[in-house]
Amino acid sequence: MKLRLFALLLCLSFAATAIAKEIELPDSCGDPKTKFDVTTHKSTDALPAPDAGKALIVFIEPFDVPCLGCSKLSEQRFAMDGQWVGATKKFSYFTLQVEPGQHRFCATGRMPTEIAIRSFDVKVGETYFLQARYIGSGPRTQEENDSQVIPAGKRAIYYGMSLLEEEKGRYLIKSYEVADFKKK
Repeated sequence: MKLRLFALLLCLSFAATAIAKEIELPDSCGDPKTKFDVTTHKSTDALPAPDAGKALIVFIEPFDVPCLGCSKLSEQRFAMDGQWVGATKKFSYFTLQVEPGQHRFCATGRMPTEIAIRSFDVKVGETYFLQARYIGSGPRTQEENDSQVIPAGKRAIYYGMSLLEEEKGRYLIKSYEVADFKKK
């Protein structure tokens, strides 16, 4: 039984690699070849306030993927306006100071077809909590459904991105670690 499960997981990993080479990402994402090394650490610091004339975006990954061995898979990447701005891995977050105005965001998950995009107007002095997550078969918000991108001919992976209410975002990051990342 264990051998069959191992063989299945091995086949799926090869299939995922093959699919990854075929998928072109939306313009709001960055270069599909960009990868990150991600580590996490516990934070004792309070969430920073937005810098003068800017807004703060908090990118959150809840890691609610119900599969064996998923914690070993690659990071979740986040982009803004066509450039990768960072990455997370299970139960982590990072922050980014941004100029006000309309911005396009992209998140890609662990599987090649986990892609979500959305845009919104960023206002000076505000803090936004942007969460991308595997949604599974559970309840999904309309916002998450609308952000999902399914490439032609690919199986839908329920993956979406949503803006969280500030209270919920602040509550979640209290128990999450800070993601440190660098491009490979």
